Amino acid sequence: MLKSQWRNSFLRNTTRGPLAQAGMSMIEIMIVVSLIGMLMTYIVRNVMVSADSNKVSQTKILMNMLVQDLQRYRIDNNKYPTTDQGLNALLNNPGGDVKNWRGPYTEDNKLTDPWGEKIQYESDGRTVKMMSSGSDQIMGNEDDIFYPEAKPAEAAGGQ
Repeated sequence: MLKSQWRNSFLRNTTRGPLAQAGMSMIEIMIVVSLIGMLMTYIVRNVMVSADSNKVSQTKILMNMLVQDLQRYRIDNNKYPTTDQGLNALLNNPGGDVKNWRGPYTEDNKLTDPWGEKIQYESDGRTVKMMSSGSDQIMGNEDDIFYPEAKPAEAAGGQ
């Protein structure tokens, strides 16, 4: 056997000899699986935060659209619907002293936030205030959404 043939044969046998194993060891597989698990946890956490943030933005946009509908109602009737009449006055004529109702002024699907809860509404006929309880669906904590946007002390009921 020539020297170069012997060297090539020797290198082949030492790197891939009869005792050499093909594939990955259990430790290597566990490392890869744990890295994939950590990566998936990071991605899912960021997607969930992003989805909740998008719903907050959707709620603010929805409230602004409702304000435009309420302004059309006010142009026709010289005042906003009262708290008792609620946002349903945009869909159905509330009757009473409302003589120029030319609605409906909005669609039914605009009256609920992205979490499926009714948007709360308050008005004295001159000003409007809307509220959404946010993702936890409980009013009175930090995830509540207001129109007009309230400062943290106002949202908590303080001065």
